[in-house]
Amino acid sequence: MNQALAQYARRRKNELIAIILIASADASTSQATTLPFEYGAFRSVCTSVEIAADPQVEQEFARATINENVARAIQERLRMLGLTYPVVAGPACLRERATAPQQLGLLFHARVVSDPEHPRRLIVSLIMHSFYNDPKSPGPYHTDIPKAQHEFPTDVSFCSAEADPSRCLTDRVVGYFDVTMLKIIELAQELLKGERR
Repeated sequence: MNQALAQYARRRKNELIAIILIASADASTSQATTLPFEYGAFRSVCTSVEIAADPQVEQEFARATINENVARAIQERLRMLGLTYPVVAGPACLRERATAPQQLGLLFHARVVSDPEHPRRLIVSLIMHSFYNDPKSPGPYHTDIPKAQHEFPTDVSFCSAEADPSRCLTDRVVGYFDVTMLKIIELAQELLKGERR
């Protein structure tokens, strides 16, 4: 288990360095043009947190509360960027996304297990997929849950034995959003502002 965590940590470090380099790229570089346009074109956001865990661990999580708190936190962060788009929570919005044009879908998968060295501590493995629906773009979604357009690196962290599991997982998901998608959205908005000048 420790060897697997070390491999995840090394891979995560390299992948996060790559994301940070992309997100910090100067708007005048060709690197900036590789950002998918949906990160600047969306007009609403759908977020959903899926939790995979053993039944004993899973019962410690308040799924609806986690989804609502994650959506609320993401909406606050978007408002700090001057974006007042609605953010809806839960798996239902992902199933309905084919009818919601210009919606950015963010699906967070959390795999949670007990730490074998500290049984009351939880290990959280987190990954995010993004989806986008634009009726004007080619290749609209034809299935209920299509393949993700963009997959982000895996993040591995811990929830201490003293922490509330739902609060801890919410914090981990929001922190993950902050270091991945929020930076990309921020860069996309800067690029759009530059194009309008």
